Amino acid sequence: MKIHDSGPLRDLRSTPPLPPKKEETNEAKDSVELGGGSYLDLSTEEKIKKMREAIKNGVEAVCSGAEKTSEYLDKSPRASKALDTLLELFKTVKTFPRFIYPSLINMTDEEKALVLSQLDRLPLKDVGTVKSITMLGSLPGASGAAAPLPQSPFILLTKDNFHLSEDWANMVLTHETGHAVDYNSGLFGLPKLFSESSKSPWGKPPYISDYAATGPGWYPSEWDDFAESYANYHLKPEELKAKCPEKFKRMEELERNSFFESLVDRTEFRETGKLMGRIMEKAPYLQNGLAMVSLVGGLVQAFRALGEMKRGEKTGDEKLKMNATMNFAAGSCFASKVLAVPGMAIEGARSELNRAIENKEITASQANAVVQATVGLVAGPIGTAINWVISKLPWNKPVEINKEFIEKVEFQMVPDKVDMLRAMENKEFTKGDLKHLLKKLEFSDGERDVVFQYIESPKEPKTGEEVYTVNDVTLEHLKDKLPGQKLEALNVIKDDKYTGKELKKILKKADFDSGEIALITCFASETEKDPELQESARPGSLARAALIGAGGAAGAVGGGFVGPYLGILAGFAVAGPVGGIVGLIGGAVLGLKLGARLGGRLGNLGGKALEKIYSGAESLVHKTDDKGKAGTATHPAP
Repeated sequence: MKIHDSGPLRDLRSTPPLPPKKEETNEAKDSVELGGGSYLDLSTEEKIKKMREAIKNGVEAVCSGAEKTSEYLDKSPRASKALDTLLELFKTVKTFPRFIYPSLINMTDEEKALVLSQLDRLPLKDVGTVKSITMLGSLPGASGAAAPLPQSPFILLTKDNFHLSEDWANMVLTHETGHAVDYNSGLFGLPKLFSESSKSPWGKPPYISDYAATGPGWYPSEWDDFAESYANYHLKPEELKAKCPEKFKRMEELERNSFFESLVDRTEFRETGKLMGRIMEKAPYLQNGLAMVSLVGGLVQAFRALGEMKRGEKTGDEKLKMNATMNFAAGSCFASKVLAVPGMAIEGARSELNRAIENKEITASQANAVVQATVGLVAGPIGTAINWVISKLPWNKPVEINKEFIEKVEFQMVPDKVDMLRAMENKEFTKGDLKHLLKKLEFSDGERDVVFQYIESPKEPKTGEEVYTVNDVTLEHLKDKLPGQKLEALNVIKDDKYTGKELKKILKKADFDSGEIALITCFASETEKDPELQESARPGSLARAALIGAGGAAGAVGGGFVGPYLGILAGFAVAGPVGGIVGLIGGAVLGLKLGARLGGRLGNLGGKALEKIYSGAESLVHKTDDKGKAGTATHPAP
């Protein structure tokens, strides 16, 4: 970020003026400063209560919306598949070398031409880092600014300074692009998390300009040292090389394209990227929003995996453990931005391992053993540590309704409510789940307070996977809580045994909502897991599982690059930039899936070959041993 002040560039933001100094008094304060000169009157508790209620309602609305969205996706396979495909596209494009030009907002055709002419001189990977460039009328003394939005940096330019001269406009734009490149190099796209400017030689003399040495003074000066060096490297390289040889050498290393980046930095991709940027100009800052989607999507994937880890440990489900570990690792990689390629590899491996388990080529135990010995070495302990912290939060504390609890509350509630609690005896909940369940059962605020006054954590947390049976007792408890047609639906599965996951899946297909499913699970009887529900022994080996996973990983990475690359080239050759966009979408989706599939199949074949070799070698050893024994028996020692 920088400011133009009739000469050198300066920073966009100056230190905000301090609020007027207030006279100190000994009286108790009845207001709290919120910042920006705003104050909250605390003279009455009613306002605080309303604020808390508003926050609470807001949180509940968000949770309810998320829950309804999840239910809708569960009931709508097409919508769910479309969303999964869209997320796959985002992940593939994120992993692919950057080539989409920024959206140019609020600019004349002349200004756009000037901006594009300078961007065309920069490496395509740097151009794609910037998501939008907005032209403002003016900023107080500022030529431009770059904002470090996570994984989505954008640039602001000003008309009054941008039109001073073409050289000056190019210097401002290139300097701000340097900021964006620096910001984006940090973990999660944040400048203070191991970004390039936080390392040597940035922030140390010699400097290319006075401004590079000082910056504006309110954020690290090395940010502007990097940006000034970046601008001079591209506009005045000989000057930077003469004055700051070490920084010139480092910039040369940074700006050198990798093999894949070199393949992409060509006309077909630049023109396709320009068209995509123009299309997204129709909705200003859409490109910034889409860039954030991949960050949020990765975080959501990792967060959901934490719950899967917890369930996997509790139930002993090997397949669930495997998927939880890989989802946590992949989500974390995609959110971090710098590890997007490993994230894609993990996604490909996970897809093929699940396919192999379903086809009975390997067992879930074998797949999970391979995952825990590789990805799990890092993801497992981190996920477990985070889960431990989450488990200590009040609403995640496990509680159990037991006989002692019933005795304490039975005379403080109406008999019907006590009967409901008896039906939940010896079942384990989290505080948050129990609270929502009691609300669904129409327990009053006072009755819920009584429950949480006496409820305690289980002495010994349950282990093993719960198996549920809907029986006559269950139906009796539910007869006034569910409509008749849904009670008839439950009669169809009466006395059958299901794991919690199976029961939930069946009920969702029958259009039961999450609240109804919670009620049914609550009143269903629990039994021990049947032997037939345990994983049966199947063919396969650890070696085959490892090769399938490795093949899926390599195939996903290869397909994730080759698919979009060939798609854009072929599409551009047929229909120009429009064809390039169509080719990108088709290539990204098909490349990832087909690449992972092909890699997994090759891994499976390799695993089978190893098993045959091992089996043949083992058989040969046995035959040799048998011959030796026979020879010994024929020629006894004298």
